Amino acid sequence: MFGFFVTLLLVSLSWASVVARIGSETIERDEVYSLFQSYWREILHLPIARATKFDVQNFLVELVRAKIIQQEAKKMGITAGKRELEEYIERNIGSKNLSRVVREFIKTELLIDKILDRLVGGVQVNENQIIAYYYLNLRDFKMPAQVGLERFVADSLDSANEAYYRLSKGIEFLEDIKGLRKGETMWYSIQALPEALRKQLSPYHIGTISKPIQTEAGYVIFRVVGRRNEGIIPLEEAKSMVRAKLIREKRQEVLKEWLENTLKKYRVEFYFSQL
Repeated sequence: MFGFFVTLLLVSLSWASVVARIGSETIERDEVYSLFQSYWREILHLPIARATKFDVQNFLVELVRAKIIQQEAKKMGITAGKRELEEYIERNIGSKNLSRVVREFIKTELLIDKILDRLVGGVQVNENQIIAYYYLNLRDFKMPAQVGLERFVADSLDSANEAYYRLSKGIEFLEDIKGLRKGETMWYSIQALPEALRKQLSPYHIGTISKPIQTEAGYVIFRVVGRRNEGIIPLEEAKSMVRAKLIREKRQEVLKEWLENTLKKYRVEFYFSQL
């Protein structure tokens, strides 16, 4: 009899630690908080003391969502390999020192793109749709003064200094510099740039180069490759942006419908009061 009550007590204690269920799979409170701390630190870069229970609840929902998407992708024969994941991280994030949970979320986003490719195929947007959207949303194309910056990231200060020296001398050959990566050109609002970077690059002549700046991803060098004055982006220049936006919206509509239908297949339960 005593053994029965001990067993019952252990089951009750175990149940009290469960914060979510996906079918027969359970997710426990300690696991959620452990994963959440890594997520909060690496994705939001905020002190854990600023996190609220609502933040943890949102994280738990995203964790469950990721698990279901990965299960569905497996059923569909869709995968995201380790090499593909590493290449995505290097290309879009830079830092390789990521926790397991952050990698799993990134993997989920890769899987979502592949699932949508299969569900949507090649979404087509015609010229009339683009023109109509542009003129109906003209205020969205009013842009502040911007500068196009090319980004070079080096693993060490020595490599960054060598890259800076060559670029400042007009030498484009950088392939032999160890640990140097060239990023895509991105446009930034001049007013939004950090003051230290504005001082280095002003008055933003094409080819102006910043000195190496230390970041979490390494040492970064910026080079000015373009400038846009304040005003409305011309239609011809905006077309690619509008096309991408309309395609993205269509894919989001399909994803929302797919997720709603997919979630109906699973018995999902949340126990937020036990967080």
